[in-house]
Amino acid sequence: MESTYLRAVGVLRRNATERGLKASHAYYNQVWSRDAFISFLGANLLEDPALLQTAKTTVETFARTRAPLGQIANFFDLGTGQAEFGFSGSTDSSCWYVIGLASLYHATGDRSLLGDPLDAALDAYRFVRYQDANNSWLIDSPQGADWMDAAIQRTGKTLYNNVLFLTATKCLAGLLDSAGRPDTPAGLLGYQELKERLTDVFLPGDDSAGRISKYWPRLAEHHRGKNAFDTSRRFFLQYVSFARVDSHFDTLSNLLCCLWGIAPERTARSILDAVTERRLASPFPVRVLDPPYARGDPGYDSTFDDSLPEQHRSGPYEYHNGAAWPFAGGFYVCSLFQSASGSASPQLEALARANNVMKQGETVGFNEWLEGRSGAPKGQYGQSWSAGMYVAAYASSRGEDPFAFLG
Repeated sequence: MESTYLRAVGVLRRNATERGLKASHAYYNQVWSRDAFISFLGANLLEDPALLQTAKTTVETFARTRAPLGQIANFFDLGTGQAEFGFSGSTDSSCWYVIGLASLYHATGDRSLLGDPLDAALDAYRFVRYQDANNSWLIDSPQGADWMDAAIQRTGKTLYNNVLFLTATKCLAGLLDSAGRPDTPAGLLGYQELKERLTDVFLPGDDSAGRISKYWPRLAEHHRGKNAFDTSRRFFLQYVSFARVDSHFDTLSNLLCCLWGIAPERTARSILDAVTERRLASPFPVRVLDPPYARGDPGYDSTFDDSLPEQHRSGPYEYHNGAAWPFAGGFYVCSLFQSASGSASPQLEALARANNVMKQGETVGFNEWLEGRSGAPKGQYGQSWSAGMYVAAYASSRGEDPFAFLG
């Protein structure tokens, strides 16, 4: 495990550029915002001056290239020197920017981060706040506006982006307090009430409909009516949209709810139990969606999937549709150590093995994704977020908390 840790540090160092932390050794010659800020969660723990400077440069690159309305770019292309905002935007990038800035400030105490980078965080938060299309406080996302940006058609109120928005709300309040800016900016929501709304909508119980009716009457009506679902399930819904309420198990988002204190204690235990019961850490931690969508299922665009390059196709147990992603496995292992689970160390070993799976002819590992049943490497190697989250998981095994910046 230690040798994998040292190799992970090497991957991060190799991916450092003058414009920020690029996504991988291969294929992705861009500084992807979500990838970089997730990588920070491990890289910032290293206290490596060069990597901390790369993290600061990443923040500055995305602050400088933010859109006039505040949106943080999906990626910065190192070849063209231009920022790219994606076909349908990138809702999670703006949230991850705020979270990443909080992580970096906690690691360095560099007060220059409380200047223009914090102003950019305010702009980014304001942009995301305006994505609330029905005045419920929960934000909306178009299809393809987060890391699952291919054939999985989740849209509307997605758990993933709303977990990030809630956490960005906490991070922004903390950064403003550190900057000595006590006045609450317009649009900054109250963390506790936003958390309650997220929980009622995505983890509805028997008494949720009454509270939801005060800010989202149509959803309350749905929950009360013939379409109501089994509220004994103890994990969060994947998304709520005009067309459907989707209850596929979104592994990463549920793990974030555990790690970031959003899930009630009983629910957090149930989420980790669900990963075990569904064998989502087999062959490697962790498969990101269960059950996989099949052709013809609502929420899965098979025609679009057929048009994509093979490595981006989401057939069952591939890419976003139930494949194993080592960066998400890092969050899983951190969750196990946080909960003092006896399976934490074995799963760290399994994650090390996952990051040592290599395609023929390459020697780096830290692959993007692995086929969900065979564990065969299908994505690109040398991924920063795979390496960064292995560092975070390894640090967790040594008693460090990659999420201490959340308070």
